[in-house]
Amino acid sequence: MTENEIRLIMQRSRDEGFRALFDEYWSYAYTIVYNVLRSSASRNDIEDCTADVLSDVMLSYDTDREGSLKAYIGTSAKRRAIDLKRSVSAKNTVPLDDDNSPDIPSGENIEIQAENAGISALLLQKIEELGEPDASIIIQKYFYDRNSAETAKVLGMNPITVRSRLKRALKKLKTALTDMDITI
Repeated sequence: MTENEIRLIMQRSRDEGFRALFDEYWSYAYTIVYNVLRSSASRNDIEDCTADVLSDVMLSYDTDREGSLKAYIGTSAKRRAIDLKRSVSAKNTVPLDDDNSPDIPSGENIEIQAENAGISALLLQKIEELGEPDASIIIQKYFYDRNSAETAKVLGMNPITVRSRLKRALKKLKTALTDMDITI
C-alpha cells in the first residue's frame, strides 16, 4: 500500500486509517524504537512505545500536507524512543555526589591490594639485588613453579647446584627483608 492510499484511508475513516497505518508501518516503527531502546528497555516497553508512536502519528499527522508519511513516522519513532530511554535511564541512575546515596559494595579491599602491590615490588627489587643466577633461580622456583631439574635445564646448571644456591639465596633474602621489618 502506498503513502497516498493510506492518507486517503485516514481521511475517509480514522479506524480504517489506523489499521492501514498499523499494518504497513508497524515493523518500520518497531525497528527504529528497538534500535534505540534495545539495551535499556524491556520488550513490552518497546512494543508499547511503538504503539504510542503510531497512535501519535494517527492523531497528529496532517493528511493534507505533502511531506513523506514514512519520514514522519521515522522521526516520531526516534524521538519517542529517545524520550523513553532518558526516562528509563533517569530512574536507574544513582547520583554519586549525593551524601545520601548508598555505598556501592565491592568485593575488593583496595588498601590491602595496594599494600600487597608495594610489598611485591619491594620483594622483586630485593630478589634482583641478589644478583645472577640466584635471582633467576628464585624467580623460576616461585614465580614459574619449576622444580630444580627444570630450573637447571633453563639456566644450564646442575640440579644439585640449583638447590644449594636456592637455599643460600633464600637465607640472604630473608635477612634483607627482616632488616626492613618485613616478614613473609
